[in-house]
Amino acid sequence: MFERFTQDARIAVVLAQEEARELGHTWIGSEHLLLGVLGRPGAPVVATLAGFGITPEACRSALAPTGPLGASDAEALRAFGIDLEAVRARAEDTFGPGALDRPGPPEERRRILPFGRRRDEPARKGHIPFARRAKKALERSLREALARKDRHIGPEHVVLGILDPDDKVTDGLLRKLGTDTATVRNGILRQLPRAA
Repeated sequence: MFERFTQDARIAVVLAQEEARELGHTWIGSEHLLLGVLGRPGAPVVATLAGFGITPEACRSALAPTGPLGASDAEALRAFGIDLEAVRARAEDTFGPGALDRPGPPEERRRILPFGRRRDEPARKGHIPFARRAKKALERSLREALARKDRHIGPEHVVLGILDPDDKVTDGLLRKLGTDTATVRNGILRQLPRAA
């Protein structure tokens, strides 16, 4: 299948692996594939995605961990009469600044892995496996190209393969960015030339 990928699509897959590493993930998911495509700014589909507010910065921000409790959690607790800021202030008064911040494991308890890497550090080199949903997205990209009677698989096909409403991670990411898979898919299809 990869022999049908254009140079831009191949580079996008390589960039997906780098994005997974940068985020500290031990898998390549559909979200990383999306970031990989966004890493090819010359691809026409990237301009279409930017029109929906889907940029590398926005995606990375949406994928970044928000900590143990986020703004939506604080709002939910407020509905029960719990003021999260008051709890944090009281804990910091009693136990010191940052008392509720998630501490890292004590240095003496960290397990040293081969090559001097610690358990809590992401792997720097080597193969990162594709998650099942990423594999399915790549398979769908082939089907998208075949359905359009294209002889190659380009970044636009990869994005169309990623835009599966059953992929809860990508769907959730797009919702955080203020859109959804169907809207983005329709926008991309409008930009592509008609199938032969």
